[in-house]
Amino acid sequence: MTHHDELADRSELTELAYRYASAVDARDRDAFLAVFHSDGRLSTFAPNATEPFSVQTGHRELAWIPPVMRDRFTATMHVMTNHLLRIEGDTATGSIYCSARHLFANAMGGMDLVVLIRYEDQYRRDDGEWRILDREIHFLWSETHSVLTPEQSVMA
Repeated sequence: MTHHDELADRSELTELAYRYASAVDARDRDAFLAVFHSDGRLSTFAPNATEPFSVQTGHRELAWIPPVMRDRFTATMHVMTNHLLRIEGDTATGSIYCSARHLFANAMGGMDLVVLIRYEDQYRRDDGEWRILDREIHFLWSETHSVLTPEQSVMA
């Protein structure tokens, strides 16, 4: 693999991370499924856990995630950082940090649940396109913050 090819792969895999975040925040089922292989797996771990508390395998099971996000939260914002990758031909592994904000709105403004996450990923390129084959979501810790109403906001 040439140096240029590795840079292109890194760019595509980083964009894949951003597409995942965008699809979750938009609650876009089709865009969410498009970042996973049809047999992809998503496992979710509580802080310090060695076994997942939730596992979805394949598009049929993964499809329920965007509607759950829509039903549970008023809005979300996933910010991806520190994307470290190891690429070997048409497979790769990676680790990404994420700060995920989850808004519960109410008449007083609401609450922001901030979850600090580390994703541990396996990727595979098929037909020239990288997708997630396996993603582990490791919740590191959570915080809560008060949210102002738009009328209270200094930006209003």
